Amino acid sequence: MKSSHLIGPPSKFSDFMSRIAPALLCAFGLLVSVAVPAAVRAENYVAGDSIGMGVGMASQLPSVAAISIAIRGPKIIDQLRAVPAGSTVFLSLGTNDAVSNLVKGGADLDRLVAFAHDQRLKIYWIGPPCVLKPWDESAKKLDESLRADLARTGITYVGMRATALCDPAVRAKDGIHFTMTGYRMMWQLAAEAAHIKPVVQPAPVHAGASHAVPPKKKRKKPLKKVGAPAATSGAAK
Repeated sequence: MKSSHLIGPPSKFSDFMSRIAPALLCAFGLLVSVAVPAAVRAENYVAGDSIGMGVGMASQLPSVAAISIAIRGPKIIDQLRAVPAGSTVFLSLGTNDAVSNLVKGGADLDRLVAFAHDQRLKIYWIGPPCVLKPWDESAKKLDESLRADLARTGITYVGMRATALCDPAVRAKDGIHFTMTGYRMMWQLAAEAAHIKPVVQPAPVHAGASHAVPPKKKRKKPLKKVGAPAATSGAAK
């Protein structure tokens, strides 16, 4: 595969947003991370492509995901060598193949499955999501073939072509990557497939947040002493 066909890092816009969004949200005390308990993090990893990098951010799991990773070629197996044997891996893979019109995993998929079995890796394959691009038809066909081919391997396939994930509101400007909301949605689906219950943790309030410091209570002014009302003749009207 020519490297020019690989999906690299998120667009400048999505990369910029992925960097500043947590800080901005934290500053306003709105960030809710869909994380997992520490004991679960110790045995679970995220791997795969640049979309996997976003899933790793959303899950807060250890991640070896990187840009320009595809089913074809040796990079994915080299990447998985960094994961301890016997681990559970959430593997985002396929988008960099769909962009080159690959609709079947072929021999490369067979090698990847064999390596996962040799290393006793429990794989939850995060399939290629829809893309807001002309080559989405290839992504759809690859999704279908991966679902069928992996059904016989013991690898759990988690499809990511849900309507909600195709909504431009949760996508980056490049039409391929996602906003952090989209990545959290992807992680939620993957976690449910693995029967992991994410822990919803409110972010710590930023020290500089406008509402982090309780408003000062206004001191009540002492009441002025009021003399007794003047006596009046007759009943009140």
